[in-house]
Amino acid sequence: MADPIRIAWSHAGDEGAAVGSPDTTRWESLSFPRPWPDRPWIFGVMVASANGVVAWRRRGPGDDPVRAILGGDDRPERIADRRLMRYLRTIGDAGIGAQTVREQPGLVLTPQEPGDEPAPDLYAFRIARGLSYHPRNVVYSLYGRLPLEHPIFTTPGLDAVILTTPAGAALLRGHARSSASPALIVEPLLEREGLVRAHRRLFAEHGVRYLACEGGQTVLNALHEAGLLDEVFLTVTDIVIDTSAHDGVLTCFDFRAERAELVAEGKISRDSGYAFQRWRFRKPGGDASPRRDS
Repeated sequence: MADPIRIAWSHAGDEGAAVGSPDTTRWESLSFPRPWPDRPWIFGVMVASANGVVAWRRRGPGDDPVRAILGGDDRPERIADRRLMRYLRTIGDAGIGAQTVREQPGLVLTPQEPGDEPAPDLYAFRIARGLSYHPRNVVYSLYGRLPLEHPIFTTPGLDAVILTTPAGAALLRGHARSSASPALIVEPLLEREGLVRAHRRLFAEHGVRYLACEGGQTVLNALHEAGLLDEVFLTVTDIVIDTSAHDGVLTCFDFRAERAELVAEGKISRDSGYAFQRWRFRKPGGDASPRRDS
């Protein structure tokens, strides 16, 4: 029997070649453009409430904006969102901001996170396309304040790359007691050219061709302002957040004001309150045929 929890996509203009699916009963094959000649194709992966909220300043470990916005772990739409995120981690490598690393001590950007259902089909799908078993985990950290005992840096077989500034690199290199030694790309990331150069180095030095950037919004804003964010996979839930109840509220991009193109939409059922969207900022120039140097 086919799994009923599957996003049915309506594709308006997602140019590129289909990359395939590890299991068509759970994942529809999506298409991806060919990466740029000198940097990765970067796509954001994010969730927003019905009124556009994506995050706020946490008051403690139990105050999780993403879980609140998603409205419960057992909803079929939540399962579909989680599966989409895991599928997108099979396309290439995955990125995250330092704040998210600090707030989520068990997070590993791989198709099967700790506590997930087994996902051998997702790993087999990566390997069959010439990719590594685990995606590289790319961490953005301006100041180097990262717990190097975090599983992102200690999981066997998982390569981590930290994009940081000279000040951040000095702090990270001073962690003499840590056995982890992730690769560093050191550039003035607060400057547009430094951020662009860092991603060209990811491409040239580490073979990163596709990067699923899971945020947070501050990282995605910086990538967008630097002209590096090519598209965004957005899950819009039916939860309305009371913004007056939280401090430091962050909201999603205004895609229409930014003249982004809605190239695909999806739902798991006609009456579902969730909408899965794919917004593209940049016109691609090719397809996403698997590359053995990825």
